[in-house]
Formats: sequence, C-alpha cells, structure tokens
Amino acid sequence: MFDRRISAPESVIASMVSPSRSDSLDFDYRKIPAGELDRLLDMHQRYLAGQRGGARAALKLLDLSHVNLAGRKLMGADLTGARLTGADLQGADLQGACLFGADLQNANLARVNLTQADLRGAVFRGAIMVRAILIESDLRDGYLVRSKNGELAPMKAGDSFADISQATMTRAVFQSAKLSNAFIIQADLRDTNLKNAVFVRADLSGSDLTGADLEGADLSGANLSGAKLDGAILTRAVLRDSNLSNASLLGALLDEVDLSLANLSGTDMVRQLDDVQGVVGETLRQHREWILSNGRKGKRGQLSALDLRDLDLSNLNLSAAVLRQAVLKGANLSGTVLAMADLSMADLRGANLTGADLRGACLERATLNDANLTNAVACPMELRGGQGWSTNFIKARMVRVTAVNADLTGARLNDSDLTQINLRKAQLQKADLTDAVMTMADLREADFKNADFRGAIDLRLPDRDAGQ
Repeated sequence: MFDRRISAPESVIASMVSPSRSDSLDFDYRKIPAGELDRLLDMHQRYLAGQRGGARAALKLLDLSHVNLAGRKLMGADLTGARLTGADLQGADLQGACLFGADLQNANLARVNLTQADLRGAVFRGAIMVRAILIESDLRDGYLVRSKNGELAPMKAGDSFADISQATMTRAVFQSAKLSNAFIIQADLRDTNLKNAVFVRADLSGSDLTGADLEGADLSGANLSGAKLDGAILTRAVLRDSNLSNASLLGALLDEVDLSLANLSGTDMVRQLDDVQGVVGETLRQHREWILSNGRKGKRGQLSALDLRDLDLSNLNLSAAVLRQAVLKGANLSGTVLAMADLSMADLRGANLTGADLRGACLERATLNDANLTNAVACPMELRGGQGWSTNFIKARMVRVTAVNADLTGARLNDSDLTQINLRKAQLQKADLTDAVMTMADLREADFKNADFRGAIDLRLPDRDAGQ
C-alpha cells in the first residue's frame, strides 16, 4: 500500500505568501515525449501492483496540457506544479496524489477520485468536476517557490490560494475537504456534498450552491455574497462573520444555525408572518374561488417562501397552488388535493401526506424526510388529449419516508435520496428511479414492473420480484 500523503519535494517548498494573481508564468514547463509519458505511467502501474521495476510516477513541473489520462490509475503520483490545462482526467484515480500548485484550468475531471489528494494552491478555473470525489482533500493555501542564490523565489506568478472559480462541480463530493482561503467565485456547486468541509475565509461569491449539503461545514469569515443557496442543507453549519449579503437562502435547511453574526443585508429568506392563520385563510378563500370559476375570479394560491410549519391544511383543495420553498415541516396535509401544485424545494420533513392527491405535482428538490405518504396518489395527471403529466420527485430528499401502498406510477424519482424509504405494496410501474439512492429501501410486495433502476445506488430488489 502506497503512502497517500506524499508532499511536495524539497526543491519545491510550500510558502504561505500571497502576491497578486496573474495568469502569466515566469518559468517554462518541461515537455515530455508521449513515449516517455507512457513508460512512466506503465512503471507507476507496476509500482501500484508491487511488481519489480515499478516506480512512483514523478511528473512534477511537466507540461501535460491536453493530455489524455482518462481512467488512469495514478494513486500517489507526484504531479507537483504540473500543467494539466485542458487535460482529460475523466474517471482517473488520483487518491493521495500530490497536485500541489498544479494548473488544471479547463481540465475535464468528471468522476475523478481525488480523495486525500494534496491540492494546495492548485488552479481549477473553468474545470469540469461533475461527480468528482475530493473527500478529505487539501485545497488550502500553497505556493511554489525555489531556492535561487540562497533566496526563496516564486516559481510562478499567482496567489497562494486554490482557485476553483467558474468550475462546474455538480454532485461532486468534497466531504471534510479543507478549502480555507480558496477562491471559488461563480462556481457551479449544485448538489455537491460539502459535509464538514472547511471554508474559513473562502470566497464563494456568486457561486451556485443550490441543493448542496453543507451540514457541519465551517464557513467562518467566508464570502457568500450573491451566492445561491436555495434548498441547501446548512444544518449545524458555522456562519460566524460570514458575508451572506444579497445571497438567496430560500428553501435552505437552517436547523441549529446561528446567523446572528452573519451579514444578512439583502438576503432572501423564508418569511415568518405575524398573522399566518389570517393570511393563509384569505389565500385559501381566494384560491377556492379561482378553482370554482376556472380562473375567472379569485386568485391562484401563492404561499411560496412562507413558514407554514405545523399548520393543519388537511382535506383542502390546493390543486395548482404555488408553495415553492415553503416550510411545511410537521404540517398536516392528509387528504389534501395538491394535484399540479408547485412544492419544489419545500420543507416537508415529518409532514402528514396520508392519502394526499399529488398527481402531476412538482416536488423537485423538496425535503420529505420522515414524512408519511401512506396511500398517497402520485401517478400522472391526465390532461386534455390523453397526455399524462408525471409527478416530479427529481432530486427530492425522501429519507425514512413511509409510502406504504402509495401510487407512484410513472413518478420521476431520478437522483432522489430514498434511503430507508418504506415502499411496501407501493405502485412503481414505469417509475424513473435512475441514479436514486436506495440504501435499505423496503420494496417488499411493491409492483415495479417496467420501472427504470439504471444507476440506482444500493438497490436490493425482493427475491420473488427480481425478475420483474
């Protein structure tokens, strides 16, 4: 087993200096013939296998721009200061590798494994990092210097912090990663796993963190101005002295979060009403008139981004109502008609949806953990012309949901988290469950004929139905 925690060589030293950023470099990278690169990579494979003639790949300070390393096993390789601009590293395994000060601008790092990698001072600007794994990786400050006439001099111009600006990192895993002082402006971090990551003084301004999991993350002193955190999980996150000015936190989960020392100037958040019962009552009256008159009178129910937790909304007609990013935690919606309603990014944790009519409703990115959907109807809504409009649970969080005997025929459940869901006797014919997380899901006696389970994680079909 190789030592994953290799560090930059002695000739290349980490210095915590911070000159101004520039894209120009003041030294030349060394080119390497394709044949020599293949030889070094083959030797690295023998090294990993413990075979004679093997040697750890030493690729530091090489010009590897636009090289194809897709799928390569490069665990523990030394790529200190390497230029990898535009390189194809899709699916490569770089666990424990040293990419200290490396230039990965515009590289394709989709599904790459950088677990415990040394990425201090690396540049990922414009890189594609979709579903990349960076668990416990180190993206803190780091700067390449060398000894010259007895003095330490920078090897290239640029800041000491890791630059991940304008990178695409949807559904990447940065769990427990160290990103203090990192430069991550205008990055696409939608649905990323950032649990317990350290972002102290990091610049995330203008970044899209929609649906990201930041549970337990340390964002002390971080710049999140203009960032989009809609539907993000911020449970137990540390936001001391964080700048959230003009950021959007609609639909975000903020349990056990202290915002008293954060800058919330211009921040969009869920509203709490003094007379919530009165506002809801009038909205329901107008919505009922709107339904009965086919839209000629009254007004469509608009309850978006409101705190409606624990309200009794049972047996009402809220069809086509808009409850986007509403907090309905613990609410009673049993028997309620929510057909074609918009509940996207709504917080429905622990809500009672027993027997609710959810035909054609949009619950995309909604959080339904511990909700009760027993006997709920979420099959397609039949529209004029015979067209069916499927119920949308895409990227919904449905951990420990009870959906016994629920009708989920044709439901769109792709990319949803169905961990420990109870789907006993449920109707799942033609449902889309691609890439859904199904750890410990109970599918006993469920009908999943023609359901699409491609890419489903931890799927365990009941033995007697395995052939369906």
